[in-house]
Amino acid sequence: MKSYTLREAAKKVEVAPRILKQWEKEFAQYITVPRTKQGARIYNDELLEQFTKIKQWFSEKKTKHDIIQYLQEEQQNTGADGEAIDAPHPLRHDSHYIAEQLARTMKEEIVGELKKETTEAVQQAVAEMKIYMEEICENSAATKQEIHQSLARYTKTLQEETEEIHEHLDNVVTFLQEEKEKQRRYEEQILEREKAFRELVLSFRQTAASTNAKRSNKWWKFW
Repeated sequence: MKSYTLREAAKKVEVAPRILKQWEKEFAQYITVPRTKQGARIYNDELLEQFTKIKQWFSEKKTKHDIIQYLQEEQQNTGADGEAIDAPHPLRHDSHYIAEQLARTMKEEIVGELKKETTEAVQQAVAEMKIYMEEICENSAATKQEIHQSLARYTKTLQEETEEIHEHLDNVVTFLQEEKEKQRRYEEQILEREKAFRELVLSFRQTAASTNAKRSNKWWKFW
């Protein structure tokens, strides 16, 4: 019978060498790969056929437990033909298989329940978020309306105050103009009075000078 190295066997089966090692470890109860004194693995055609079947089963989406069941059935069939088999192995496999099946079922139930609870929690959170967003939109609309009304009131108040300021400024300007006019008239009156006073003084001086002259002439005539 022809033998193959690990690399040659992997090439025959068309998988990576590490895959053959992994399958050898996972299905150690049903597949035994002999080794040399140096520890190198030695494969034959029978082993390659088993690994090819395992590859085929995995490509058909079979689970590890299904493949173990297939290998167990093949081993039982081989024993029925008269070849020696290890009797305790099937019993040990059955217990292990049942335990793993039970664990997987429980796991699926737990995962399904968790998914259900998670879905309900997510749906509830989404509903609460939707309500919260609606409240935010309503509050935003109310706030916008309130801001608009406040701006309108502020604009109206500012306009009224501006009109009052303009009116006050007009009154101030009018008052200043009136006061300026009064000041001008007052200054004109003072100038007129000064002019009249000067004319009066000048007239008085002229009259006094004329009177003195007449008196002086009479005195000389008297003498």
